[in-house]
Amino acid sequence: MIKNIVFDIGNVVVRWDPNLIAERTFGSADTASSQRDSIFGHPLWLSLNRGELTEEEVKRAFARELGVDHDTLDRLFFHIKDSQDLRDDTIALMHVLKRQDFRLFALTDNVHEIVRYLQERYTFWDLFEHATVSAEIGALKPSPEIFNHLLTTNQLIPEQTVFFDGVPRNVDGAKAIGIKAFVFTDARQAIADLASVGVTIRD
Repeated sequence: MIKNIVFDIGNVVVRWDPNLIAERTFGSADTASSQRDSIFGHPLWLSLNRGELTEEEVKRAFARELGVDHDTLDRLFFHIKDSQDLRDDTIALMHVLKRQDFRLFALTDNVHEIVRYLQERYTFWDLFEHATVSAEIGALKPSPEIFNHLLTTNQLIPEQTVFFDGVPRNVDGAKAIGIKAFVFTDARQAIADLASVGVTIRD
């Protein structure tokens, strides 16, 4: 019997679009594509998500290592935050699940400064009983450590828990420790996925 529903944040609850971020920051498609891969694929970005560096420290490191000027990096991090618009269908689904007495949780690879920004901008956090954030525990999906932290901290039973994430390897990581997990595309598909494990959505 499913009791707990866990949502990733980026591309599940809010939009996460590195292509859009890069285009808004760097302009031309060719430059945007190259810089997108250089930045979001860089070990520094992973360090930021593990909470090992602050946003300002990463900006200075990117300036040194990638030769990007500080004004452009300020613009980049502005668009990283500002582009994260709500996915209204997910929010509606979360409200329905909450009314049906499911326990809701967040599990996200995310940055201290971005989380603070989203908490100030949006109220959806109040729907979560707890949020497990990579930067707070120093571990990233799909490592068992971050999923076990979620389960242990909240005393969750894996077989009673469903996890939605937009990245297949993260879904596989959750499944590896016994959590029922699905690749998230939109709320309609999520409702069908929930139905497959015995959860009926009542409007």
